[in-house]
Amino acid sequence: MGSRCTICSHADRLDIDRGIIAGLPYRDIAGRFAVSKSAIERHASDHISKLISRARDLRDWLNADQLVGELRVLREVVLGILEEARADGDHATALQAIGRLEKQAELVARLLGELVEHQRVQMVDASASEQWSKLLPIILSVLEPYPDARRALVEALSDVGS
Repeated sequence: MGSRCTICSHADRLDIDRGIIAGLPYRDIAGRFAVSKSAIERHASDHISKLISRARDLRDWLNADQLVGELRVLREVVLGILEEARADGDHATALQAIGRLEKQAELVARLLGELVEHQRVQMVDASASEQWSKLLPIILSVLEPYPDARRALVEALSDVGS
């Protein structure tokens, strides 16, 4: 049977975790909280690295969501310019707008390819996850332009809860 992590049960665990995440030397953290450097190393390796990894995944999702939003706004602006140019008979500007839309489509395709390439599956107890409760509305809002995908996700999640 493995030994219990002394840092996880330490009264100052949050401050210790903050020090580890901030990148303070383990020796300094250990001295400040009267624990061994090896206990700090084990805690960082066994517990904090997993939390940091999950936080990075969430940050990546949030950054991706922000990027998608910015691309949508940019696309709407370019579509507006295209519409005005066509109405004015300004073929040169219309062609430039079409070129911009093509570049945006290429960027989206490249980003989607990278997302699929870097995709990974992680098992999570969603019912107990505070992150999931924050992430689900983001996922559903991103899927609004894709009602079939959104519906399929909602149905799949309903099946899991049954």
